[in-house]
Amino acid sequence: DEDWEWLAELQRIRENSYYTTDLDARGSHSYIQNMTDEDWEELGRDISNSTRLVSLNTGAGALNDHKMASLFRDLTESSSIRIMELYDNGLSVVGV
Repeated sequence: DEDWEWLAELQRIRENSYYTTDLDARGSHSYIQNMTDEDWEELGRDISNSTRLVSLNTGAGALNDHKMASLFRDLTESSSIRIMELYDNGLSVVGV
């Protein structure tokens, strides 16, 4: 089940798992479409606390300006993210 896999992936990020270096959070996935502002903020915190996650894909309509602000509230403190994919989100200057 796709939602179960997503929750397991989030748990591995929270645990700073050695094996979790990439996170696919594309908008085409139902679990992304159903995330609240608080969920985005929590994801940003979890990513910022991870020292192993290097790649984050939030393309394909996962984000809008409001969700972007929620995600980046804590994500800016991340020291491990090297690649971030933001394609096809329709972000405005405000969101970027």
